[in-house]
This record gives sequence, structure tokens and C-alpha cells, in this order.
Amino acid sequence: MRLTWVSGDEKPQQVQYGNGQEATSSVSTFSQADMCTSSLLESPAIDFGWHDPGYIHSAVMTALNPSATYSHKYGSDSVGWSDEVRFRTPPAGGSDELRFLAYGDMGKAPLDSSVEHYIQPGSISVTGAMADEVSSGSIDSIFHIGDISYATGFLVEWDFFLNLISPLASQVSYMTAIGNHERDYVDSGSVYITPDSGGECGVPYETYFPMPTAARDKPWYSIEQGSVHFTVISTEHNWSVNSEQYEWMNKDMAAVDRTRTPWLIFAGLIHVRRYNFTITTAQADVHIQSRTAILPSVDSDFVDAVEPLLLANKVDLALFGHVHNYERTCAVYQQECKAMPTKDANGVDTYDNANYSAPVHAVIGMAGFTLDSFSKNDNSWSLCRISEFGYIRAHATKEELIVEFVNAESRNVDDSFRITR
Repeated sequence: MRLTWVSGDEKPQQVQYGNGQEATSSVSTFSQADMCTSSLLESPAIDFGWHDPGYIHSAVMTALNPSATYSHKYGSDSVGWSDEVRFRTPPAGGSDELRFLAYGDMGKAPLDSSVEHYIQPGSISVTGAMADEVSSGSIDSIFHIGDISYATGFLVEWDFFLNLISPLASQVSYMTAIGNHERDYVDSGSVYITPDSGGECGVPYETYFPMPTAARDKPWYSIEQGSVHFTVISTEHNWSVNSEQYEWMNKDMAAVDRTRTPWLIFAGLIHVRRYNFTITTAQADVHIQSRTAILPSVDSDFVDAVEPLLLANKVDLALFGHVHNYERTCAVYQQECKAMPTKDANGVDTYDNANYSAPVHAVIGMAGFTLDSFSKNDNSWSLCRISEFGYIRAHATKEELIVEFVNAESRNVDDSFRITR
């Protein structure tokens, strides 16, 4: 387990954990010169949005047992020590059971009457609801699949976000994916040529959230917890056929041992996705000039390249963000329902993947950013649409994957479905 914290001290510190175990931190930071800009559009990150991040410490705690609870504290005798915090390790890959939360597009909001340049109004209620679940000890891990802080070049807002998620990320595994608001900028090499990162170009994100990736600025990876194999991609880096990431995706998913981890979940932000129909406002990511517009339903290049991989490798569930609501599909391929769920004895939609037909898709970008409304288009592949703040809660065993949409305000389950084998 990797523990990351921010300090004003550049000297290595320690994390003390378990029964007298200790690990020394590696220390990194980033400077104004690491931010990107363009002659076409000067970025806030390199100018008026810059804020010194201090020093980011990261230490790996080893020799831990899976599904176990430990305590830790970090610091040094010279700068002082943190409070002691208890954390839970996730279950080992290949074990029977995993309980996790997932969402995208969360960001942050002020806890008082302060004003920030970019506020995500649902973030406080969502983190509050999830913190209660994490504190109960019933959650093993969290997956935040892109559009993390929405600092977008105003670097101090990363500090606000990190403070907001601390009750979650200090207690369980907090895994992330990069999004357009972390990576994209003109002339930066991102797939989408937008100013959405405000000139950050992935540098703060990858420093604060060092995921198990192959290299810097290659932020794709896979991880196994319990009965689930997660393939986590970057939609902001080249995913076209024969690209490095495409080849990695295909190799990673093809190599999954389904007797060990029977469930394959594919996750990424996706700029515009095939399986969502939404009306969005001008402040959203499309950067349109008119007051409202209908998002395109297809990024045809991404669909043509990646959707066949999902089918060929029998992905059970594809999780996407970027659109700010919740939507669930049938088992769908090329906009055609290949199979519909049936109701179980409790009236819950159940997909029978013993007779696999196609992935189920879920848009889960409803964790904080101002919600999008749905269009009135009647798409046969869209089975559930909810425009409320919340997150998904999932419970995976080797026999079934149960997914619930939790409304953060009411704490009610507003949608649920099962995938069985």
C-alpha cells in the first residue's frame, strides 16, 4: 500500500505502521516550468493560477496481509507526526469477495462561503455519504475514474480537493484514472485539443496520485482485487489501433485468468461516449458558445478502435464518466441490445453472463459536477437514467457482481442490477 502526503519539508520522512514497521518517503514536487502553455492560449497554471505545491511524500508499506486493518502515522521528529489513522488493505487478487465504490467527475466545493473559480456542488454530499460507508468498515477500495479535482490550472484547489477526500483516501485503497481536466491542453500531445486542464497537462495529477503505471505520462494500468480484474485506461492518450495503449489494452484483457478473477471491468473517462444522450450547459466540457447543446452520442474513432476489444475480451462491465449523470444500458454492442436483463425474485435487473453477449455500460459521472439533464431521445439500449448526485457501490463474489447507484442526498439505492455467471 502506497501512502502519499504533502509537507512543507523537503527532507524524507517516515511512515510508521503495523507492529513497529517503518518506511521512508521518496520526495517529489513540480514547478511552474513543468506546467504547459501555448502561444495560442496562455494557461493559468503557468501564470496567475500557479501555487507552490510544497513537497509530495510517498512511501510504500510492505509485508501487509490482504483484507486486514492496520494503523499508521507519518512525519518525522523534526517536523512532527500526523495523527494515527487506521486503514484497511483490499482483498488479494483471486480471492472471493470485493466491495468497492466508484464514480467520476467529483471535484470539490468550499465548506464555507468562500468562492472558488470552479465549484462542483455535489462533491460535499457525495464524499460525506461515502465517508460514512468507509468508516463502517464495509468498503475495501474506491475507484475515481477521471476528472479528479477540477483545479484546472488553479493549483491551490488541489489542496482543497485532497483535504476533502482525506477521510476516504486515508482509510482504503483510492485508485484513479486521468481525465481531460487533468491532462488536456493545446499543443501538449493529448488526444483532445482543448484547454481543459488549464495547463496542468497531467503533472499535478500524476504527482499526487502515483498509480501502478508503466511510466510517466503513460497513465494506464490494471489491478486485481478480490474476484475482479480492473483495466483502467487513459482516454486522453492515444488509444487508436496499433498505438502503445491499444496494444496494452488488448494484451492485458486477453491475459485475464477468468477462473481467478471472473469479472473484467473496463474503466476510463471517455470524452463523448456512444451510450449516453445528454443535454449539457455551456460551462461543461464541450466549451460551446450557445446556451445549450446536445452532446454527440459517438466518438466514432474511439468506438471503432476500442469497442471490439471489449466484446472480444468479454468485458462484463464498462464504467465511464465525463457526462454528469448516471445511465445504465442493456448488454450492448454497436448501439444494438444483444441481451436484456431479466428480473430476479427481488425485482432486480439480472444479466446472465453464463451466456455472454456483450458488455453492460454504465455512465457514473454524477459525483460532484453540476448535473446534466437527459435528452428526450428514446434509445432502446438505455435502461436507466438518473440525474442525481451519488456514486455506485459494488459487491463482487466469484458467482455474481451486484451494482447499486446510491443517491448521496437520500442515501437510498435508486438503481441496482446484477451480473451472474
